[in-house]
Amino acid sequence: MKIYKKILSGEKGGSAVEFAIILPILIMLIFGIIQFGIAYNKYVSVAHAVREGARLAAVGLYEDPGFDFEQAVRDSAPTIDIETISVENPEGVEIGNPVVVTITVETFFIEIPMAGSWGPIQLTSQATMRRER
Repeated sequence: MKIYKKILSGEKGGSAVEFAIILPILIMLIFGIIQFGIAYNKYVSVAHAVREGARLAAVGLYEDPGFDFEQAVRDSAPTIDIETISVENPEGVEIGNPVVVTITVETFFIEIPMAGSWGPIQLTSQATMRRER
């Protein structure tokens, strides 16, 4: 009887049980960090692409027939799929007027195991620069 009492009152395996309880939380945390890192990377890429597009539009390259403006903007952010690129001259094409570039990126989902998925998330960014030529 003392042998059974000793076996049942021992603490062997306690750390394994604690690890098994904490493991799902750690997995969710790691996947959450990875997914939000991917989303932040897309956000930074969109911001870079819209700035590059606004710079190209400010120097008038979007009107140049020999220059592929949309492809240049897409090449500035190769890791994302840009859906739409729009350029607006609200006050005309004169030097000093603002040029507004808007970019919309494909939708994506943030998926975390055991926590679900968030989305669809669509990133849109806009940049304004003064027309230089």
